[in-house]
Amino acid sequence: MKVLVAEDDPLWQKILVKSVKGWGYEVATAETGDDALEILRRDDSPRLAILDWHMPGMEGIDVCKRVKRDPNMPFTYVIMLSGRDSNEDIVAGLDAGADDYLPKPVDNNILRSRLAAARRIVEAVPPKEWSLPRIPGYDVKRVIGKGAYAAVWEAIHEESGNTVALKIIRVDLVTEHVFGRFAREIAITQKMNHPNIARVYDSCIDRSLCYYAMELVDGWPLGKWVEEAAPKLRPFLELIAKACDALGHAHELGVVHRDLKPSNIMVTRDGEPKVLDFGLAKSLFKGMEEETTETHEGTVIGTPIFMSPEQARGEDVDARTDVYTIGVILYMMLVRRHPNKVNKLDRWQTIKEIADGKIRAPRSIKPNFDPELEHIIMNALARNPKKRYVSAGHLAAVLWKYIDERYGNR
Repeated sequence: MKVLVAEDDPLWQKILVKSVKGWGYEVATAETGDDALEILRRDDSPRLAILDWHMPGMEGIDVCKRVKRDPNMPFTYVIMLSGRDSNEDIVAGLDAGADDYLPKPVDNNILRSRLAAARRIVEAVPPKEWSLPRIPGYDVKRVIGKGAYAAVWEAIHEESGNTVALKIIRVDLVTEHVFGRFAREIAITQKMNHPNIARVYDSCIDRSLCYYAMELVDGWPLGKWVEEAAPKLRPFLELIAKACDALGHAHELGVVHRDLKPSNIMVTRDGEPKVLDFGLAKSLFKGMEEETTETHEGTVIGTPIFMSPEQARGEDVDARTDVYTIGVILYMMLVRRHPNKVNKLDRWQTIKEIADGKIRAPRSIKPNFDPELEHIIMNALARNPKKRYVSAGHLAAVLWKYIDERYGNR
């Protein structure tokens, strides 16, 4: 079996290559993240990859993310190597989709045993052309998204003829933690009844099959819609206000999204927003959503550049966390910068900057920015949650008022 060794340090690469070849593997090498990704995209790509975290150009962790999220690539088992071995770094590597994580310097005996285990797993995973799932009542067509434990498929509901998105998890691979989180995601999403939240139609949760069928949104993620459609300010703000209305509905039901970002706001071909992916959502009430370690104070949850300061500090959150994220989205779409001076390539430096750094007012970057709109955004981005809008519904009302006063009543 072929193994990719991606390591920019010549001495470490030489040691790794000699060891891996000695264990009977064919070896391909790369010194940069870009070269590693190019090798893994070839038709005869290695199915096992050892990726150093820090490499010139694209980092190994970003290579891992691209490999794991590309539905057109075969299953590749990724072992991340890093000189950092804190629990936070291990979690970050695994969250990026890595299948294993080893600190440097690597113990040869451990690496050999990990590669042997990885080989058994790769050999047990069928080629992608064999892996079309069979779900009773659905004609599954094609994969449209893929993560470490779950994939989203386009499918036809045979009885109604409707096209749906089927989110299916590999029950043979997931932990109890992931299984429970998926069940909570279904339960939370099924509570929603709002035109700007994608609906769940059907679900099944057991130890042989675990999926849910939801509304398939025909459109684009928010960022791509802004890039392609280049909307004027009014339709953009109206769309964000509708997304806030949807989040306000969730907040009224006691649910905080916690992982809002442009890719979780789809825009239909009719220009309507649909809020997706409540997989990290938290209930504000006591119940099953509160009973796992993922909600415990001190745990950093979410996508770093869209986190609130309290999220970045691992503190407890409420509806005002989603308000802050909407503020970040507004800022990034209108100012074309992040409100903090963040390093997007360094997860933990980004988290530290968001936790402790200073917000730049839009007019410090764009002097002609509308002061009233700046005031709305800066209120949403207040570092102290008590100084923000109390919910997304409140922010929606403020945005609608601004739109009406600037452009006339709807």
